[in-house]
Amino acid sequence: MVRPPTRPLPTPLVLLLAASATAFSPPLPPRPPRAVIAATGPSSSPPPSNIPRKRLALITGGNRGIGKEIARLIGSEPGYSVVIACRDVELGRLAAEEVRSNPSPPHDDDDDDDDDDDDDDDDMDVGTGGECDVISLPHPFDLTDIESIRRAARWIEDEYPDGGGVLDVLVNNAAVCYNSPTLYGKAKYASFREQARITVDTNFGGTLRVIETFVPLLMRSDSPRIINMSSHAGRLTILRSPNLVERFASDELNLTGLVGLMDEFVTCVEGGGDHEVMGWPNSCYGVSKLGIMALTRVMARSHPRMMINSVDPGYCRTDQNDNMGTVDPARGARTAYLLALMERGRNAGVEYDIDDDDDDDDDDDYDDHEGKEDGNDNIGGEDEEAEVDSGLHFYEEREVSWTYQS
Repeated sequence: MVRPPTRPLPTPLVLLLAASATAFSPPLPPRPPRAVIAATGPSSSPPPSNIPRKRLALITGGNRGIGKEIARLIGSEPGYSVVIACRDVELGRLAAEEVRSNPSPPHDDDDDDDDDDDDDDDDMDVGTGGECDVISLPHPFDLTDIESIRRAARWIEDEYPDGGGVLDVLVNNAAVCYNSPTLYGKAKYASFREQARITVDTNFGGTLRVIETFVPLLMRSDSPRIINMSSHAGRLTILRSPNLVERFASDELNLTGLVGLMDEFVTCVEGGGDHEVMGWPNSCYGVSKLGIMALTRVMARSHPRMMINSVDPGYCRTDQNDNMGTVDPARGARTAYLLALMERGRNAGVEYDIDDDDDDDDDDDYDDHEGKEDGNDNIGGEDEEAEVDSGLHFYEEREVSWTYQS
């Protein structure tokens, strides 16, 4: 697999590993089940105000694959609680149970990743190996069902009243991908024309519905962040029309315009298959993930107080690709985990710069794109010297251009 050109993160973009997670809040004992709380006595007094709450993360599609490993990593950090959301409540419960029993990220015995990444295996021991605070949403969560999403938001407000119904981290991981017309025999045959609306409405539309529903809860946090899981398949260069590239990459693109672009693709596909003539790629999944990266940039401009970024986890072995990927899901989860814990700006304590020293020669390759395609040098109305940590795209713990080109 060819690694895209990368550049080290700006100096203040320092990701805290396990040793510095307490910068947010000191470790707290796990919250007992509600039934135990009810049985402890008649007192309904709130906890002492000097005990800080644990930071809360919601991970969609967290019952398996990359989402499950993100939950394992974040949930193993002191001071963090994780809720995983998925369509099947029982699968979610079993996943949360397994993660709680195995807090440390699992290692792949086959070790079939790239040979030159052997040193990454040692770096993956970022979990604490102790307790893992992960539970599952007790209701079905479906990206195509807005009521299920709203119900999840209400549940968080009811379940975590002591924290004021605050959500600190939202990881949009759930998605559908027709790698085969039948999802490897798990669904009925679907033609490309049929796949278009399903894929775009689920991956792009569903992610947008989740973000819009949870923004009020995120805005209650002192450091809200959204992490959108994307893919190399959605790189900007899959577009074959300069006009489409310009429209997607424009710093003037707003949410209405982006939704219109996504609808335009679906309409072209459903209208007779002339999407390729119009410059669209022959990949519904790719367009949906392109939309996710564009949405990340648009939302970052609209919500400058939030840290909103997209992540390419790599070609991981998951059910989505019938386990044909080459990267351990635990490795693919690492970047999202680090972004969830990252301090905004400079911080005290133990710090780890996530760039690798042996990749310094990649810097020059990236510089030609800095501030051109991405337009990140003025997000949130900040001046040119401002340090940007939102509206970016990451791969293997580094910021990369969403063109994936040198």
